[in-house]
Amino acid sequence: MKKGLIGYIFLILMITGTIMFVKNYDGTNDGQSEEDLEAAIQKSMDETKKEKKKVEEFLTKGSIELQNNGFKQVGLGFSLDDRQVDIQVPDEKFLKDNRSNIENIILKVAKESELQDFKVDYRILDQYIQLSEEELELNESISKETLKISDILRAKGFKNYSISFQPQNEIIIEGTEADLAKKEALEKHIADTIYIKTKQNFTVNIQKKSENQIRDQEWQPIFTSIMDETKKEFDEYRGFAYSFHPEPLQIIIKTNLEKPKWFWNSDEQVKQITKYVEKIIELKREELSIKEIPYEIIIRDKHNKKMN
Repeated sequence: MKKGLIGYIFLILMITGTIMFVKNYDGTNDGQSEEDLEAAIQKSMDETKKEKKKVEEFLTKGSIELQNNGFKQVGLGFSLDDRQVDIQVPDEKFLKDNRSNIENIILKVAKESELQDFKVDYRILDQYIQLSEEELELNESISKETLKISDILRAKGFKNYSISFQPQNEIIIEGTEADLAKKEALEKHIADTIYIKTKQNFTVNIQKKSENQIRDQEWQPIFTSIMDETKKEFDEYRGFAYSFHPEPLQIIIKTNLEKPKWFWNSDEQVKQITKYVEKIIELKREELSIKEIPYEIIIRDKHNKKMN
């Protein structure tokens, strides 16, 4: 009887302690915790943005430096997750002959861009298509003209747009309903601007984006922040997906979590991740002035089963 009573008391204490633990661990009723969480996420997003800006500057300057030094056939990339510079070269002989010079350029540009703590990896392209000098110059010119087109569009008030170069010298620009009012004059202006630099005649076609395309594009920076920040904060994170169909918007976080054996274990982590993602969405929507739409956050376990 005494043993049974002790076991019963122990069970009550364990359950009571668990409930108290969950309540304190959650912290959802603590106003200061809400503010602390928001400040921590905002700080993390600012740091991510700053680091991405360094990478963007490094890639832009690095590509220009490589081209200016005669390495037009060298590709340059950077993986933030692996902190790795990826350099693509056409063949082994090219790498052997030029590795030292390429690496010196990379290290110099990285220092100028304040990019630190990275490794360098070289990749031999399986199928390298040797472009003629004329083709290389045309590609380089098109890249520069794309930037110039973007400047023209922004100056004319375009916000959500995309630019694509099609075969038969056609440029397709997709914008909103309001952008179409400037369509004909702007198409001619862009075609004339490109001809002056490239001596190539391009047909410019400005088209209207669908509402779904606009919504998808507006939310891409939010999705990117969810991936970046959730990956940084939770070791359990393993992937991200989203779907606007069927409604509401489904935001899916894939984890390495197991289905909870105790209700205070994985279940609490699910709540933490959900709350974190909700706060990221709130902060990014405010930053980008994006209209609120209904959404659902779905957390999946390591077997892709829904946990919430």
